[in-house]
Amino acid sequence: MACNENVIKNMSNEITRNCQSQNVVVDPDFVVYLIELLLLNPKYGGLFSKTINRNNLEYFVNECVTMLTSSETSINTLKMQYIMQTNYDKLQNLIDKHLESINHCLRPLVNEILDEDVDFEDEAAFKKLFRKISIYIILSSGLGNPGSIVTLKEGMASLESVFSLEDLKVFVALPRSEKLIQLNEIMQIASGVRLFNRDCKKGGEGIPDLPFIFVDAGKACLASLSNSLIAVMQRVNSLTTAIADSISIQDETGNVLIDIPSGSELTEDDYKDIFELLAFNRQYELFIRKLLSDVESMVENGDRCVEKVKLVLEELHSAVKYKAAVPVVTVFPLFTKLWEVWRSMQNVMYLMSTVNRLMSVLGNIQDQMKIPYKLLEKMLEGKHVVTDQDRMSSKVSITERLSMGSLKNYVGYNENFSINEKHVQFLGFCALCLSVGALVPSNMRVGLIKNNNTRYGFCSVKMAARFSREPQRYINEVLDFARNNPHVINLLNILPEVSSVRTIDQLVTKFYPKTRISDKDVQTETHPIDSYIEKNYSWNLWEWKRRACQWSSIVNCKTHSTQTHYSHLRSEVHCQTFQPRDKNMQTKKDSGVNTDPNKVFLWGLRGQIGYGQHALELNKMADSEKQKEIPQKISCPFSPRLLSHYNGNNPSCYTKLNHILHEGLNKLIIMTVFDALDIQHSIFRNKVVTSVLHF
Repeated sequence: MACNENVIKNMSNEITRNCQSQNVVVDPDFVVYLIELLLLNPKYGGLFSKTINRNNLEYFVNECVTMLTSSETSINTLKMQYIMQTNYDKLQNLIDKHLESINHCLRPLVNEILDEDVDFEDEAAFKKLFRKISIYIILSSGLGNPGSIVTLKEGMASLESVFSLEDLKVFVALPRSEKLIQLNEIMQIASGVRLFNRDCKKGGEGIPDLPFIFVDAGKACLASLSNSLIAVMQRVNSLTTAIADSISIQDETGNVLIDIPSGSELTEDDYKDIFELLAFNRQYELFIRKLLSDVESMVENGDRCVEKVKLVLEELHSAVKYKAAVPVVTVFPLFTKLWEVWRSMQNVMYLMSTVNRLMSVLGNIQDQMKIPYKLLEKMLEGKHVVTDQDRMSSKVSITERLSMGSLKNYVGYNENFSINEKHVQFLGFCALCLSVGALVPSNMRVGLIKNNNTRYGFCSVKMAARFSREPQRYINEVLDFARNNPHVINLLNILPEVSSVRTIDQLVTKFYPKTRISDKDVQTETHPIDSYIEKNYSWNLWEWKRRACQWSSIVNCKTHSTQTHYSHLRSEVHCQTFQPRDKNMQTKKDSGVNTDPNKVFLWGLRGQIGYGQHALELNKMADSEKQKEIPQKISCPFSPRLLSHYNGNNPSCYTKLNHILHEGLNKLIIMTVFDALDIQHSIFRNKVVTSVLHF
């Protein structure tokens, strides 16, 4: 292959620069990890199989930049895998790397101590070397900071108690290899002395209380991992339930398809987005479970270390109690043992800090992921969320079990499976569902199918029966999907399998349903519609040929225009028009009518029987608010005395009253005067009344 390590590194640098030009910051080492996975696909690996072409290189770089700048779910899954792969390993390997890094940092100081050639008569040089050894012991043991004067003095005192200046002169004369061994022994003994002094409350400046810190750190780390696992499992169960029923298989061809419900607004791309989101959460779940398992073992190991520290300290106290001097052979091994147990606790604390740091990084990536809740609600409509435990242990009917017994290489379910027998390829996910990218857990009660000493699980009996017919076909489909989607390779732990087929261009052969062909005779009616008859219809084939020749000749003819006697008389006429305007017209008018009040008063209806009842017109009364009533003063032309001496035979009295009426005296008042004077003479009264009515 033309792509070696240097070429991949150069491509990584170019991809990183192109991403930075688009304001996207990526780690060059992560780009190398992505390139190595993409080259497993013949689509990209074939570009550099023989020689490196600039056009092919530019095409590959653009593809990588597009993937990195799109911020897809698969890229975040790859980032998690890269972080765990580069920062986490087996616990013992992590401890070895940590100790190696400490030794690497202290190597210049160690070389300076080992290569020191001191004159035996120069005491200042010996004291300087002694000080360097004390600094090395403090740094190597991790018991404080030598920059602190108190810590440095305490370290030098503990070193002097086990390693005097006379011993230092002997140390300088030793060969280099023996110097290194003795230096490590001195470091362990001096560190044990400092730990013992700390327990005796006689020192221990800068030494943390690891037993107490370890208990709190272990509880906090376990609680954080447990909460993260509960949250991710809720998302995983919802996403798995949404897609579990959408995978179907064709009976005729055996193709695995995404079955979209009829009448639904969902598309195939929506399901693929959910597949990638489920893969991300499954990868996050696997890492959380791995860290949780390791932390549990750390807590158990740390508890044992705490108990060992207590036992060693008790043994030391009993060895030096009430004694002014203790043999070196007795006490030095105890100091060394105390230091070794303390170093184990330091290693456990380092592992816990590593787990917390990784949890923080993975949590930041998890927070960047957004779940499309509206899309998920549409997929979960009418469904009940099922957990992995329920899905993997759902019951299988007796009929289905009997049908599975006839399958080739079938392994029935047994609760007494050993650890090796329980191992299922593809992390226990259904092999057929993986061919389209759906991570659906297998139902262990269905059983397993064995192929090439590898066991495969399935989510249903139908899937298992179909896989048993063509196992290699569906395995190749999973591998083909994995190399086209690199985030699945390390998720399913199938990197060796994908690498073995990297040179095969066409790994999967697509099958299509057969098209059924049959010969049938069809009789065409002459006139299928009775109400319509084609007048130009002819049954003669030669007639149709003649018409075709005629139509073809008409196409080649030209149309000419000719000026006639009447056409030249035509002229254009101009007329002016204007737009109609809107008019308003009132068609109805609202008005009110006020009826006239009664203006007639019937006089004499009450208490005046036989005295000439009659009708009188009433004057209009003015508005009380606008006009006040003006009383009329009426002067009677004849005195009461004259009226009292009235004589009915006296005509002058009648003449006088008649004259008053003609002068406009109020008629009603005249009648009132008659009533007041009680004029009883009927002849005179009738004359006056007649005159009043006449007036």
